[in-house]
Formats: sequence, structure tokens, C-alpha cells
Amino acid sequence: MKKSLLILILTTCFLQAFTQNRPVSPEEIQNSGNYIFGIGEGSNFDEADKNALDHLISQISVQVESYFEDFMSETNGNVNQYTKSVVKTYSKITLQEAKSLQIEEKRNSFKVMRYISNADLEGIFESRRQKIIDYVKTGINAEKDLRIGDALRNYYWALVLLNSHKDHDKISFRFDENSGEQLLMTALPDNMNRIFTRLQISVSGIDSKPGDKYKAVFLDLKYDGKPVDNLDYTFWTGNSKSCQIGARSGKGIAEFFGETEFQLTSLKINVEYSYQNKTSIDLDVRDVFENIKLPYFERSVYRIELPAEAPDERLSVGANSSKITFEKINKVEKERKVRKNVQEVVEAIRSRHFEVVADKFTPAGWEMFNTLISSGNVKVLPLIDTLKIVTIDSTVIVRSVPMKFSYQNNKREFIEQVNFTFNHDLKIDAISFSIGDKSLADIVDKGERFGTVEDKYVLISFLENYKTAYCLKRLDYIEEIFADNALIIVGHLVKEAEPIDGMYARAGSKKVEYIELSKMEYISRLRKVFNSNEFVNIHFEDNIVKRLNGDSKIYGIQLKQDYTSTSYADKGYLFLMIDLNDSINPKIYVRTWQPEKNEDGSIFGLSDFSIH
Repeated sequence: MKKSLLILILTTCFLQAFTQNRPVSPEEIQNSGNYIFGIGEGSNFDEADKNALDHLISQISVQVESYFEDFMSETNGNVNQYTKSVVKTYSKITLQEAKSLQIEEKRNSFKVMRYISNADLEGIFESRRQKIIDYVKTGINAEKDLRIGDALRNYYWALVLLNSHKDHDKISFRFDENSGEQLLMTALPDNMNRIFTRLQISVSGIDSKPGDKYKAVFLDLKYDGKPVDNLDYTFWTGNSKSCQIGARSGKGIAEFFGETEFQLTSLKINVEYSYQNKTSIDLDVRDVFENIKLPYFERSVYRIELPAEAPDERLSVGANSSKITFEKINKVEKERKVRKNVQEVVEAIRSRHFEVVADKFTPAGWEMFNTLISSGNVKVLPLIDTLKIVTIDSTVIVRSVPMKFSYQNNKREFIEQVNFTFNHDLKIDAISFSIGDKSLADIVDKGERFGTVEDKYVLISFLENYKTAYCLKRLDYIEEIFADNALIIVGHLVKEAEPIDGMYARAGSKKVEYIELSKMEYISRLRKVFNSNEFVNIHFEDNIVKRLNGDSKIYGIQLKQDYTSTSYADKGYLFLMIDLNDSINPKIYVRTWQPEKNEDGSIFGLSDFSIH
């Protein structure tokens, strides 16, 4: 049954106030004590302005040098050199904040002043302090969710930013209700070392093929005995360091090619914690990486003993590892045929004879399969865990087949849990990457008022399909799931679609600024992004899902999202309001994107919209 939605924008935080700063004279800037300034000369304005900015930055270095004297004395470092390196990490911000004033112009001679108020400079440091705290909070949430890679990255980025802050020895944080405020300069390294101590890496299986000069060591990665939801690592191949591998759901792999590798008796694994390859999503962090010597953690290195050439039978992953066992979430019709089809697809991937299973797919499913599977080097990991199978209306989903993906032009390999969705004819109609175990449990474990088992898995499936659609550049799917009159909020601006069939109606007396961004304009922008990038990847963190009160199956999903593509990367906060009353055709009615949280630390959610 068609439902009518009325959406009222209750928040007013998008409105921006603009104030005019009164002009100040060069004399006031130089004599009041309220400003830091630099003066530069040059044969043209741009040259003089650049020299003035360089002078300003050097003056800021003098101002903050005393804050790092104790820090450098502990490491026998040069405080003057370190301070200059620190200030370089703020130079881009200073460039934006510092005002320019031409104080003299003669023929082929310019003199320019660059200045910033003491209050604005303190604001810059305060902004970085808040970013440090935000990274700490995100790290805590990630650790609770067993997203250990995210936890290490957030703690480490907080630490490197802390090393660049003048109040590095004063900034503190209360990690839990049972402890008091702790200085981050000592607490952050302690937290990271605690994670390394509680992280266990063990061998779960070995696939040894001496005739092919190949060996695969399968790994279990657990934190306090529970499978980690994400973790990146490299290992020593015997000759060099491997590419970076992203483990998921406690599964990892180390592959060896050639004869010398078979003589290794132990496996050296380096757990990633700096994530320098991701610093493009935060330019402040990137600048710190480029200018300051970074802390190193010895405990990130693990040595795992390998069994002899004739491995224990319990570790051998020969033919028996391909047997598939299912855990049924609810009643499943024709389970035997579903099992048989999954088995044949798995074997086709292992043998790379994809064409033999083409008849197991719908045209749409086969296109997704080719995009996801045949475009790269794909390996199915041992199916030693029970796969879950669930029925949603007329579809059947087989969840969490573990696979490793590597691509020729990508220096990173990753492990994903892959889901296969069968239609009513038991043909595979869609493929998706599973969300993390903790995120899945957060939905499944909710009470009956949140929804039935089927409702919960519809929501889970939607999240997984949404994420995978961007990775596979499925523009047709994205266009289909957005309602024609969707409310789109981009950055700090709002766009409300024109009312269609009474779905939305403007209400309230407040005027909201917005840009003209219809659904089709949004899709047009995505098309350009997909066409101009070799890859697009999104990674979700801190997902919070709520259901609207009442009988309507309307849900709000809040996500922290890292977006990475060939040419661009950013991070921010995504909110989706979706209608699952038609489980076959879910619709997004509201999408908001904000690069930062609101001033009160919140992000947009169901409470910002009134629905009738």
C-alpha cells in the first residue's frame, strides 16, 4: 500500500551568519599585541605576499617554540627544527585564516603584511584539539565493535596530531566511567600496545602444493578471543614484504610462490597501524606525516611458527574444505538446490572456469559476477565456517562466503565476505559484500519492536547492496533506490524536491538555503565520478540504525563513511532515511551528507525530520 510522507526540516544549522570585520591599520596590528604578523617584499604583489606568509609562519614558530622544549629534551631533539616542522603542518590553515594587507606599492616594489589575531591562532589549535578528541572517540567505538584496524588507525592519527599540538602535554580524556582523565600523550600509546597484546594471530589451515611451488597459510585473527572485523597487515615472503592485505571477520591469508618460501619455519606479520595510504582523507594528518618523525610500535610485529612440510591433518585444507554447511535463519525452500548452486559457483571461481556457471545467474547477476569476480585475481578461502542462509519474501540469500581479492593496478589485497542473492527461480540475481559482524549483530540482536527477522535482514541486505553498488559503480541500482522526490542535503546546503503526489509538502515559516540538486542531478554527478575513476570504495564505521515509532517500516541509518576513489578521498557523516514497507523495492527518501558533526556533536537523523 502506498504511504504518504510529510517531511519537515526541523534543524536550522545550515543557515550561516556572515559578519563584517572592521578594518585594522598596520600600526594597530604591529603595536596592539593582539596579532602575529609577517612582512614581505617583492617585485610584484604575489611575491611579496608569499614572503609575508613565510615570515608570519616563522613568527608563529617563535611563539609556540617554548611549548615543545620539554618534549624535545626527552628525545634529545632540536626544538627549533621540530617547531618549524610542526608549524608547517598548520601552514595551509594559516594560509586560509591569515589576512593580507598591502602596506606599500612602488614601481617594481611591493610590501605586504600577513597577519592573524591571537584569538584566531588559538582557534586553529582548538580545532586540532577537537579533531584529536574526535579520533579518540572513534577509536574507542571501533575497538568495541572489533574493528581493530579502524581502532589502531584512529588512535594513531590522534597521537600524531597530538605530537603537533602546543598543548600535547596537557590534553586529556576520560576513556570510561571507571577512570579519571588521562593524559593522551601516555594513554594513546598504552591503548595501542594493549590492542597489540590482546590481538591473537594463529594458523587455521595450510594449502600446500609443492608441484606448483605454491603454499597458502590461512590465518585466524582474534581480539580477546573474538574474530576481528577488520585489520590490515603485511608479511615477509622470504624475499620481500608482501602487499597490504585487509582481513575481515577474523580471516586472513599469507601466500608464498617459489621454492625458497617452503623453507620458512615462521611467519613474520606486521600489523598496520599508521595507514599512511589513507591520509588523503584528512589533510591535517597527511601534513603531520610529511613533516614530523612518527612514533613506532614494536609490538605490531608478530612471529607465527609454521608447521613442518607434512602439516597436521587438522590444518590441511584439501578437498574437505570445499564442503558447505548452512545455518538456516528461517524456513528455506529448496535448500538442497541452493547449496548445489553455491557449491558449483565456488568451484568455478577456484578453477577460474567462470563460463560453466553462467546459467546459474540472471543477466543482472551475471554482469555483477563478472565485474566483481573475473576482473581480478580471486581466491575462495576455506569454507570451514558455517554459512548463513535466510529467506526474504521470494528471495534466498546465502551469506558470507570468504574470498580474497587482488587487482593488477592495486597494491592492496582484501578479504571480503560475499553474499549471493537468489531470486524465485533460484538464479543468482545479486552479489554483495557483507557488513561487519558487529554491525550485523547490532541489527539482528534488536528486539521484536524493531522488526521481524525478515525485516532485520531486509535492512541488512539494503545496507550491503548500497555499499556494494558504489564499489561496483552500479548507477542503475543507485538510481532505482532513490525516490524521485528524495530530499537531498549536501554539505551545509539543503535541496528539497518539488512535491509529487503529495509525498512532501513545505512547512514552517523559516526559509532554508538550498542548491538545485535533484535526484537526476545527483545521479549525473555520480556518473561523472564513476567514469573518471578506476575504482570507488566506501567504508562504513559507527553505524547507528533506528526505526521510526509506529507501524511504518521507516528506518534511519547514521554512518561515518570513508570515501576513496582514484582521484579523490574524503570522510564525513551520512544519514539515510529508507522506507522498507516494500521489501522488494526499498526507497531512500532522505540523504544527508556532512563533512563534520554539528556543533553539539550530533549528526542528522530521524529526530531532525517529522514524518506523518
